[in-house]
Amino acid sequence: MSKLKVIVPLDGSEKSMHSLDWLKKFYSSEAVEVTLLNVMEVYYTPEIPPIEDFSHETARKRSIETLNEAEKQLEGYKVYKLSVPGSSADVILYEAKEGAFDLIIMTKSSVKGLTRLIGSVTSKVVRDSEVAVVVVPQ
Repeated sequence: MSKLKVIVPLDGSEKSMHSLDWLKKFYSSEAVEVTLLNVMEVYYTPEIPPIEDFSHETARKRSIETLNEAEKQLEGYKVYKLSVPGSSADVILYEAKEGAFDLIIMTKSSVKGLTRLIGSVTSKVVRDSEVAVVVVPQ
């Protein structure tokens, strides 16, 4: 029997790591192969140089740190790590479809307002995904 291909988008926040707890609760290491995804959202224009804290180099470093920390939490699981620049929802949707994943597992946002129930990125992924999505409460 082949393993379920699962992609877990992580934004580096503690709440996003709750997806890993949910994954371990419901799927054994024999049942799934996991791809951890961190999207680097770095925006600047040629007219306005990047601020050091928001440079591509800094974003890449933080992305790798996030993925490495998450990988430690999944000891015993087959884990791939993917760090990609772009817009979070668009990258998640693209990677899920192109990578032929069976499931996306992501944590809902704590943002208040129109998207207060699950967050704007999660909302777009749920709305537009061709892959099943599990939204984990925080």
